[in-house]
Amino acid sequence: MKIQKLTRDAFAAFGDVITKEGAHHYPINDGTTERFHDLAQIDVADGHGKPLVNLMQGQPRQLPLKVTTMERHPLGSQAFIPLSQNPYLVLVAPRGEFKPLS
Repeated sequence: MKIQKLTRDAFAAFGDVITKEGAHHYPINDGTTERFHDLAQIDVADGHGKPLVNLMQGQPRQLPLKVTTMERHPLGSQAFIPLSQNPYLVLVAPRGEFKPLS
């Protein structure tokens, strides 16, 4: 497994990358603020979903990282927003049977 830089193209199979780069934007609030508009698709219609906003604070991990658990959220989306300047790693995988890495 290789750690890759997060880009819209590289992540497209898993969802949207929320970034200002290449986004539709325009000034608001008398020109004091730039609005970056409609940055991700949020669909809560299936399964009678509802939007939630949660904040999780994880503990730093050491590399090399042994992956023993991954989650799947078929009726939900997640946004990962680093709250510090520390490097941040998000693991994603296509839908399928989980096979732990050794």
